[in-house]
Amino acid sequence: MEPLTAITMIAAKYGVSGVIGALTGNQELGSLSAELVGALSASEDRLAEKLAGIESQLDQVLEQRYSAAIGAGLRTLLDAGATTDPRARADEVVRARDLFRDAGASARSPLQVAVAERYLVLCAIALGRPEVARTALGLLHKTAFEALIGTMPLVGPEVYERAREQLARSGRPVFRSRREERITELAEEILDAASEVSELALGLLAEARDLADALGSGRVPEPAMDFLEPEEAGSDDRLVTTGRLAIRPSGPGPVRFGPLSVSWEGASPPRPGTHDVTVTVRAEPVLSVPLHLTLLGPGAPEPVAPARWGAPDGHTLGAGAPGIRLTRSLATGGSPTACTLSVNGLLLFRSA
Repeated sequence: MEPLTAITMIAAKYGVSGVIGALTGNQELGSLSAELVGALSASEDRLAEKLAGIESQLDQVLEQRYSAAIGAGLRTLLDAGATTDPRARADEVVRARDLFRDAGASARSPLQVAVAERYLVLCAIALGRPEVARTALGLLHKTAFEALIGTMPLVGPEVYERAREQLARSGRPVFRSRREERITELAEEILDAASEVSELALGLLAEARDLADALGSGRVPEPAMDFLEPEEAGSDDRLVTTGRLAIRPSGPGPVRFGPLSVSWEGASPPRPGTHDVTVTVRAEPVLSVPLHLTLLGPGAPEPVAPARWGAPDGHTLGAGAPGIRLTRSLATGGSPTACTLSVNGLLLFRSA
């Protein structure tokens, strides 16, 4: 089983009420509880393998303490699922929760934190603590998003600079004639790892939508998403642009993607021949990293590389800021449906 599919699979098969029942120990859903935890266990084996490979390629440490706590917590959660005595079951879930908290405390990357928070959401649901589950769910949204936005620049030309830095830090002697070849090899390994992080982060965000529904927050519509492949050029097919994610609304109302909510609106004409288009961006919970935002009008060229800070037409949603409102004047006849909000030059929110 691929990682980060267990919750989505159970929700699709039995509905979100089935997920709640399986986690809270509904005796009539004993077999479903075993199926859910078994699916989590199977996917966790693959997830642990992916994390170990990813972190080594991205120069991030996967602490033994983290891996041990995640593994022990999952085993304890598995034992809880097989326990029929309510008191003993609650005790096992509390022990699992404490282990996942320990894992989160020893995490070294946003992706590692997000995985730990995923399990803390499940434990809180199993203990009948919806308010605690919602807090963990917010942190899951935040850290999965930060893992995605922090790694996507490596799916582009920046990967070669990272490879050069890694090679220099390694101290390994490399013949000058093989230096560029070795940089290309390292870049391909880093690119694979960055792609894995992006895939896992998106999987965590998809599971978070199911968990939010299970907690009674209502089903958050999944926006339509298209990955814009990076372009290659040259005799060695090196990347010359960065991969980006185009996000479009799947229905009326704000577009929700992880902790971000993006709302579009028009306004009355500020002067003859023009009208304003406004986009409001909110972060809940607030992020620990700043975002560079640019509101692009119809026909404006979209970025093909990560945004650079200080661009004259850019705005910053600061770390810890709850939101920002951007307005752009368009010629009369222009439509807000043709506008795009660029987030770090990596996420392109279309107005329609």
